[in-house]
Amino acid sequence: MTGFAGTADAIRFALKRDRFILPICVAGLIGWMVIYVLSYNDLYGTQAELNALYKSVAGNPALVAMSGPTGGLRSLGGALSWDSTPALSIIGGVFAMFSVIRHTRAEEEDGRTELLLTSGSGRLAPLAAAVIVTSFALVLASIGYVIALSVGGFELGPSILLSLSLLGFGLVITGTTAVFAQVTSKARAARGLVGIVIGVAWLLRAIGDTGDGTLSWFSPLGWAQQTKPFWENHWWALLPPLAATGITLGLAFWQLARRDIGSGLIQPRPGPPAASPSLLHPLGFSLWLQRGTIIGWSSMLFLYGFAIGVMGNNIEDILKSSTAFTEAFASASGDLVDSYFASILTVIAIMAAGFTISSALRPHSEESRDRVAILLAAPLGKVRWVAGHVLIAYVASAMIMALTGLGLGLGLGVATGDFSETGTLLGSGFAQVPAMWLTGSLAVLLFGISSRLSSLAWAFLAAFVLIWTVASFGELPQWIVDLSPFSHVPAVPAVSLDVEPLLVMTLLAAVFTATGLALWRRRDLQ
Repeated sequence: MTGFAGTADAIRFALKRDRFILPICVAGLIGWMVIYVLSYNDLYGTQAELNALYKSVAGNPALVAMSGPTGGLRSLGGALSWDSTPALSIIGGVFAMFSVIRHTRAEEEDGRTELLLTSGSGRLAPLAAAVIVTSFALVLASIGYVIALSVGGFELGPSILLSLSLLGFGLVITGTTAVFAQVTSKARAARGLVGIVIGVAWLLRAIGDTGDGTLSWFSPLGWAQQTKPFWENHWWALLPPLAATGITLGLAFWQLARRDIGSGLIQPRPGPPAASPSLLHPLGFSLWLQRGTIIGWSSMLFLYGFAIGVMGNNIEDILKSSTAFTEAFASASGDLVDSYFASILTVIAIMAAGFTISSALRPHSEESRDRVAILLAAPLGKVRWVAGHVLIAYVASAMIMALTGLGLGLGLGVATGDFSETGTLLGSGFAQVPAMWLTGSLAVLLFGISSRLSSLAWAFLAAFVLIWTVASFGELPQWIVDLSPFSHVPAVPAVSLDVEPLLVMTLLAAVFTATGLALWRRRDLQ
C-alpha cells in the first residue's frame, strides 16, 4: 500500500463535506472579479478619465505600495489589473489557507484523520485530497475570472494571464499552508503562521515596488504583479509561483511522511506548573484563548487604516478622475474625502464582523470538539461560560474598529501634517460597532437555538455583503437595503452623527444576545 492509497475516497469525502461552502466560496471569488469589471466599466468610460487617473496616481509612493507599479493605468484593463491583483490574490490566498487547514491539521486535531487512516487510506492521502480540492476550487475561480473579464469586454489573452497570476498566488499559499500544517500541532497556529507569510509577502512587495524592485521578486504577490496583464504581458512571470508551489508541496509531503499523526514537527512548549489567577476566571480564560486572534485583527486593520490614511493627499484627485466616482461620493457630502473614508470604514466593519461572528461562536467550536462537558464539570454555569466569550467578542470588536479609525486618522495626519481629524476618524470607526454587535448577536441567537444552526451566521454576513455590494450600484429596493444593519450606520465623518439607529441596533443586539443565552441555558449539549 502506497502513501497515496485512498486519495480518491478522501477527495470524495472532502467534496461531500464542502458541498455547500465550496460553491459559495468559488462564487464569492468570481463575484469580486465581476464587481471590479462592472465598476471599472462604469467609472472609467473614457480615455480622458484613465489619463486623469494615471496622472493622479503615478509616482505616488503610498499608492504604489498599496497596489503596485502604475505603468499600465493608461488602459482600462491595466487599471483593473493594478487595482484587483493585490486584493483578489490575498482573498484567494486566505481561502486556500482555510481550505487546506480545514482538511488537514484541523482534521488531525479533532481525531478524524486517524479514523480515516484505519480504513486503509495511506498517510499522505488526506493532504493530497486537501491540495487537490483546494486547487480545483482555485482553478474554477480562475475560469470564472476569465469569463467575467471577457464578457466585460476585456481582451481574452491578458484576461487569461491576469487569472493565471491570481491562481499562481493561490497555489503558492496552498503549498505554504500544507507545509505549516505539518510544522504545528494546532490549526490556529498554522493559520497564524500562514497569515504572517501573506502579510510579509505584501510588505516585501510594497517595499520593493517603492524602491528598486528587487525585494518584489522575493514575494509571491510580487510575482503575480510582475505578469503585468494588459500592459507588458509577461507570461514568463508565471514560472516562479509554479516552481514555488512544487517545492512547497514536495516539502509538505516529505514532512508528513516523517512525523507522527496528530503531532507537529515543532512541539508546543509545556505550560507553567500552575495557572495564573486570570485563567481561573471564565472571562480571563476566554481572553487567553482568543488573544492571538484579537491581536492579529487589531494590528492588521490598524495598519490597513493607516495605509489608507496616508493616501489622503491623493484621494480627492483620484476620485475626481472619474465622473461616476465624483457623483457617487458627492451625493453623501460635499467633501469627497470624508465620503470616501465613510465608505472605507463600512467595508472594514463588514470584514471585521467576520471576527465578531468567529469570536462569539468560539463556544460552538468547543462544543463540537466535546470539550464543554469537561469545562462544565467544574462549578461553572453554562451561561457564564458563553457570556465570557460573547463579551470578549463585543469588546474586541469595538477596540478593532476604534484602532482602525485611529490608524486612518494618524495616516492622514502623516500625509498632510494635520492631525486634527484623528479624533473624528476614531469616533467614525467606533460608530460602525453597533452593526457588528447586531451581526454577532445573530450568531449567539442561532447557537442558543442549536449548535448546528451556528454556521448560518456566516450566511447572514454573506447576505449583508451582497446587499452592500449590489446597493452600491443602486440596483436594490430600499426595503432590501434596510435588511442589512450596516445600511443604518450614519456615513460619518461625511455627515453628522445620528445616534438613534446606533441605539436601536445596540438594543436589538442586547435582546438577541440575551435570548440566545437563555436558549443555550435550556438546551442539551450537542
